[in-house]
This record gives sequence, C-alpha cells and structure tokens, in this order.
Amino acid sequence: MASDLVLCLDSGTTSVKAAVYDRNGHAVARAETPNAALLRSGNRVEQDMDRTLADARQVIAACLDQVEGTVSALALTAQGDGLWPLSGDLAPAGKAITWLDGRAAELVAGMADALDVVETITSARPTSASQTLQLLWLQHNEPERFAAIRYALRLKEWLFFSFTGELRAEYGSLLPAWGDWRTGKPIGEVSKALGLEKGTELLPEPGTVTSAGLSSQAARQLRLPEGLPVVLGPGDVQSSFVGLGVGPGLALTRGSVFGTSAVHGGYYAGIGDIPDKPSGAMIQRFATGQGFICFHPCFNGGNLMRHVADLVGGDLPRNDRPAYSGVVLHPFFEPGGERAPVTNPLASAAAFGLGADTTAEQLGWAARESLAFLARMSHAELGDDGKNRIVVGGGVARDPVLMQLLATVLGRSVLPHSGGDTALRGLAAIAMGALDAGPDRGKPDETYLSPSGTEIQPETGAVPAFLSRKMELFEQLLADVSRHWEELAKVREDAAALTGGQI
Repeated sequence: MASDLVLCLDSGTTSVKAAVYDRNGHAVARAETPNAALLRSGNRVEQDMDRTLADARQVIAACLDQVEGTVSALALTAQGDGLWPLSGDLAPAGKAITWLDGRAAELVAGMADALDVVETITSARPTSASQTLQLLWLQHNEPERFAAIRYALRLKEWLFFSFTGELRAEYGSLLPAWGDWRTGKPIGEVSKALGLEKGTELLPEPGTVTSAGLSSQAARQLRLPEGLPVVLGPGDVQSSFVGLGVGPGLALTRGSVFGTSAVHGGYYAGIGDIPDKPSGAMIQRFATGQGFICFHPCFNGGNLMRHVADLVGGDLPRNDRPAYSGVVLHPFFEPGGERAPVTNPLASAAAFGLGADTTAEQLGWAARESLAFLARMSHAELGDDGKNRIVVGGGVARDPVLMQLLATVLGRSVLPHSGGDTALRGLAAIAMGALDAGPDRGKPDETYLSPSGTEIQPETGAVPAFLSRKMELFEQLLADVSRHWEELAKVREDAAALTGGQI
C-alpha cells in the first residue's frame, strides 16, 4: 500500500543516497550517486547549491523508478554545519561553504576570548565548520557577498525550502552555532560576541521535526503528489545514531559513526546526565523534543584513508590482518583543523617512527589505530563508564579487522551495524514517529532501525598491552607536538606565499 511507504533522502558529503522503506522496515528501493557538487581548492571546500538539488532529484527519481505506486512521505537529512546562503530573492547567494572548509581557521585561532563567550552560551566552541565563523569570514573578506545574504541555511533546510517553499529549521542542528540548547532558542549575544553585523535575523524559525506539503513545482519535478508531507528531519548525526538504536526509548546509549568524518557520542535523557562541558562536544536537543544527543564530531574519519593513500601515491592495502609497527600517526589532515576530542583549529597531521622499511600497509594500519585511539579518548570524555557496549555504524563497520581493533582499544564489546544506511533508517524511524497520530507520536519507530551484526569482544593477551602502550605514546606525542601547531601554520603560510599557492 502506498501509505506504508516512506522515501528518505540523505544528501551527504561523499554521496547522495535515497531509499524507500515499507512498514516492516524493508528497503524496497535504493539509489546512490557520488556528490558531484563538492568542490575542493586548497583550504576551500564548497558546494554548488543547484547541482546539489539536481543530485537529490536524481536519486529520488531512481528510487521511484523501482517502486509501484506512490509514497506517503518524503523525509530529509543531510550533512551538518556549513553555510547555504540565500539572497533577498531567495536564490543561492553564491556557492555553499561546507563543514570541511578551512578558510576561517586562522580567524578562529585569533579570537579565543570571543569563542569562550560563545561556548558559554551554546556549549559548542565555534570552529571553521561553524556557520557563524563562515559568515564572519565573508564579512571580513567578501563584504559585498555578505551584504547580499538574507538567509543562512544548512543543506537540509535548503532542500526542504526547494521542495516546499517553506523556510524552516530544526533546532537540534541550528542551536550549537546560534543558541542555547537548554531553552531551544537562538541567542542574539552570539553574533554580538563574534562581531557579526547580522545574526539571528538570518535564521529560519527553529522547532522540532516539522513537515510541510510538497509544492506544485517540486511535485512535477519529482513525479510525486502535490501536498505530499515533506519531513525536515534532524541532521545526519542524529539520524545515524537513531538508526543504530541510540535515542529516546531505544536500547543503546553510546555509539560511533565512521563516515566521511568520525562521530562519537550518546543519548542523555536529561540535562543533568550530560557531562560537564566535555572538550569539543556538541550538544543537541533530540529532534522530537525527548532528551539530548551529546557527541564529538571529528573532521577525519573514513576520509583519513584517502589522505594517507595520497601520501603514498596509490591505493592502500586492505589490511585483512593487523600490520603492527612502531609508526604512530596523528590523523589531522583536513584544513579545518579538528573539533573533538582535539579542538585546535590549527591541528595538523604527523607521523612518528618512520623508517626506510616502513610499508604502506603499516601506514594504513597506523591510521586505523589512530581512529580507535581518538574514539577511546572521546568516549572517556563523554562520561562513558567503560562498561556500555559501543554500537558502530558507517562504512568502517563493515571491516571486521578494524572492528576487532576498536573493541580491543576500547576494552569492551562493540556491536557493528554492517548493513549500512543507518542515517536513512534513522530518518525513517523519526519521520514515521513524527507523522504517527497515536499516543507514541514523536518516538522513533523501531521498525526501521538498522539490523546489527555480530558482537565483537576485545582481544586478550599481548595485543591489548601493546595497544595500550602505543595509545599512551600517541597521547604524549600529541601533547608535545600540539605546542608547535601555530608556528607550523605560519611556516605553511609563508611557504604558500613563496610558491604562489593558495592558503
């Protein structure tokens, strides 16, 4: 029956995905395309807004071609952070600045006092990924474009507007940059503290998960009924955690997602359950108004392997087995620096213990170790007692060798979700819960949750002792080297000036 089907769209950093689920949680259609709108140039990572919309239409059409009849709702999620600006005529005001963009890193590094004030308000320290700092960079460097911006959206809000004609925001995504997660309201003092000439007047009105009818124009373009409910879901982080079974009324409380970035976090039923200002954490009100999500977003996740492969000039070995070595890798490659558990905007990557006999396999394995080490650091800061199972999603969850490494480093069992599409499934669970007219309205519908794989236990014997010693060295080197990141950034800037490169 058409009323049993929900179409979900996840416009991500690496790819754009869509799936149709029936009322039993089965995927009856799926489509995916690479994110062709992403543009990298030095420390700038932008996205063409019209091409992004075209990619979304493409995967939706590909899904509908696989389905008989119509669907009951279209639900949206997307990559978080970033600036998707509209001008006064509601057209894109230039290209979007994505969450990977690093052009504001130097600006961030020089305004610690202002960032302290903002962090007191929002509990999230602004980074070069923050919409507020990207606006401030434009105000300083492209004032004409800044003046032309009438609305500051995120990607999912841009898609929702394009499909419905309605300007709406979901407060879980908006408040870490603009307001107080305790009250659910944007705060004007944020823009004042940063010196922004425009602030909350740029924002759509925030609320919980909301819906609006599909516009007549979008209906013709998507081949869907006019007025079809379009659900503005939470960002991909919240959606992914719900898809993994972490959320209100669900069985698990802690998880890690290894997509383009790596995100570690958990669900907290009340404000008093959240740890005191864990370093670099973001706190979001849960999208349906029930409790809170607190998480560490790291810039370097699955994309780390691409960066290391670029260094060795080719593809990395699969690492079907561990390649232990004396190499210690700090995986901070992205130009935006790091957000958590390392929070320095000038963070840079480093490798220690290299020798003439170091192999690409060893470098690849050291990169995997670094992901596990940072996961352990994050979960410790998030108030984890070391006893909870950690549920894991993302592409990394399909790598059993890496999952074994993660369990051993964490010192507890991990539960991988190897089926993938956790963000889409979580979005379906939230959307159908929000559309439900029954007494459980708002609670995620567990029917759609991603099936888990086999629980993996930590190793015993010599391996845990080796990894514990290596992680201790990882942290010691991090404390030592981080003192030099500012000077390294200056040297890099001088080198770019000498060679004519973009910084």
